[in-house]
Order: sequence, then structure tokens, then C-alpha cells
Amino acid sequence: MPSRRSHNKSRHGCTTCKRRRVKCDERRPICVNCSQRKETCTYSAPVPYVFARKASQTDSRAKSSSVDGSPDDIFSVAQHSTRDELGQSGSNSTTDPPELNMQQLELVLQWIQHTHRLLARNEETRQVWEVLVLTEGLTAPFLMHGILALSALHLSHLRRDTQQVTWFNVAIAHKNTALSMFSDQLHSISQSNAKAMMSFAALAVAFSFATALNSPTHEDGPSLSELTGVFHMSRGVQTIVNGAAGYLMHSSFAPLFNVTCQSPNTIPEHTLKALDLLENLVVQETQNSLEHIAGAYKRPITHMRDLVSFTFAEPTSMTLAAGWAIRAPAEFLDDLHTGQPLSLVVLAHYCAFLHVARENWCIGHWGRTVLEEILQILSPEWHVHVDWAIQEVFGEQKQS
Repeated sequence: MPSRRSHNKSRHGCTTCKRRRVKCDERRPICVNCSQRKETCTYSAPVPYVFARKASQTDSRAKSSSVDGSPDDIFSVAQHSTRDELGQSGSNSTTDPPELNMQQLELVLQWIQHTHRLLARNEETRQVWEVLVLTEGLTAPFLMHGILALSALHLSHLRRDTQQVTWFNVAIAHKNTALSMFSDQLHSISQSNAKAMMSFAALAVAFSFATALNSPTHEDGPSLSELTGVFHMSRGVQTIVNGAAGYLMHSSFAPLFNVTCQSPNTIPEHTLKALDLLENLVVQETQNSLEHIAGAYKRPITHMRDLVSFTFAEPTSMTLAAGWAIRAPAEFLDDLHTGQPLSLVVLAHYCAFLHVARENWCIGHWGRTVLEEILQILSPEWHVHVDWAIQEVFGEQKQS
């Protein structure tokens, strides 16, 4: 009696061949049978098993020696092992593949390639924002939402003609979610969340500047009152830093606290002279004031001197814009709120530095717009003290 010819069984054929109870060659995307019959060819398994036909032999080889064969063999071992694990867990090979959130992946890519750079002032700080802050976000959802919010706002700025409104709405949604989660931890800052809290607070400062410029409805644009609001919010960064300063300054985030400019000689002479005149004016106007009031004006000028090098070394840097806002004393902000002339003169100089950084998409025309408002509020006898700022922002326009 002749022996029956052995053949490979079709265990993973298409559903059409199985319904017809014929052997399927398992070719993808369309098997030969379906191709010839012009029928729809579908497979119940999400990936081909063409490499798994000799899985049992491959498994035995893998058990007796390390896997050093061809890519086909390696794939077969991995595929067979995965099926075993799925079977043991009660699942099956037809489980739907995990979904990808392509929108959020695009925002993470935007952060890595572009958005993180607006907060950096040198290579060291750039690496902190690109890698370490993003890594911190993996365990701090509010920070990750903050990263996605700022990246979406950046895309809204870049795609004004096509998807501005869409990305702006995405940015606001992530920001609102982040703020809710962030607020819950404000009264429990520790080493475990200090990096994430400080990072998010800094992102919020940049977001506040950028939102006023990029809102599709143009509501709440740059103005003196909006800028004062940014200052009040920015003080939260300093509060967080003060609460965990020792830890943060000796952590992997230490480069963020080094405000030594690598190009300190880039400050124009006329800028240094303007700061000297401003300092003399403050001394003169506050000589009869209480010490803490005088200090509230002297410290902002000191901070300008410390940070201004970055503005001229890297004109698109947010270092002075954000750093000065974060350090603004409460008494100074109170005087801004009530429109005290000396506080407006100091702010006019800050506006000039914002104007230098106007190519930064978060800064734009903030300096020019707020300075125009200051000039409308200041009485004429104070205008002489803001001549330098007028010249820096408007050039010959205002002089004629």
C-alpha cells in the first residue's frame, strides 16, 4: 500500500480559504487562490506567520544553543514565543494591536526638534530642556501635558494659514489639564517632584507670553496689564526654586542656574550707559524710601545687568525675558499695578530688551506694544528717562 505523501498543513491561511476548506499558501497580502478567483483575501492574524512554519524545529535549536541563525530564524523564535505567552495569559493572536496617538507623537517630535530650544541659552541648558525635562515628564503627567501644550502652541504659530485654530485648541486643552494637575501639588513640593514643578512653571511663563501673540481670536493680546499678570504668575517659579534650591542646584538641572554668559563682552556701550543712568535715577528717587522699597527697585536693575549679556549674545533667547519676570519683587509689581512713574521707567528698559529678542516666537511685538502704552501713561517730564528705550524700539520714528 503506497504511503501517503506528507505535506505542510495550512494553519494560518486566509479566512476565505478556510471557509472553502482548501489549502492556502498564506501569501500576503493576497494568497494565490483568492488572486485567481478574484475574491477578498483577509487574515485573522495581524502579522504573517510565514517564518513560523518550522517553529517547533527552531525552538528546539534555540533551547540547545544561542540564537545565531538567520533573521528568519530569529523572527520565528520571537513570534512563536509571543504566541506561547499570549496563550498562557488567556489571549490569542487576533488581539487588536495597540493604538498610537499620532497627534501627541507629533508634538513630542516638535519638542525634540524645535520647541525646547526657545528656553535654552547654551548647549548645556539645551540638553536639559530637550532630554532631561522630557524624561521627567514621563513620571509627571502635568509636565508632559505642559510640554505638549507649548509644542502645540508653537505649531499653531508655524501653521497660521492651515491648522492654526486646531493646534491652538489642542494647546489650550493640554494647558488646562496640566494646570489642574500642577495646582494639586503646589503645597507638597519635595525632591521627588521639584524638577517637574520648576520645569512646568517655566513652561507656563513661556506659554503666557506666546498665548497673547498667537491667539486666533486676538483676545488678551500684549498689554501692560497682561504683562503684569505674567510677572505675578512667573513669581511661582521662584517660589518653587526657593523651596528646593539646595537639591535643584546640585542636581542634573544645575546648568539652568548658571547665569554666567559665555560672551560677556557683547553688551553695547550705550546699553551699559543706559543702565547706569537708570540706576542713578532709582537711587535718587528712592533715597527717602524704606530700605525694602529701595531694594525692590535696585534688584530689578541688578538682574538686568546679570541677564542682558544673553540677550545680545543670542538675540532670540528668552533668558532675560523670563529670568527677569521670575525675579520681579512683589513691591515693584505693586507699584506697576498702580502706575507709579519710576516703576514704568524701569519697565520701559525691560521692553527695550524684549524688542531685541522679538525674533523669538514667544516674544514678538511685546516690547513695542507695552512701551507704547507706557509712553501714553507717563507724564512728559518722565520721558527723558526712557529716551534710550524709545531709541532702541522705535529708532528715529519717535525722535522726529
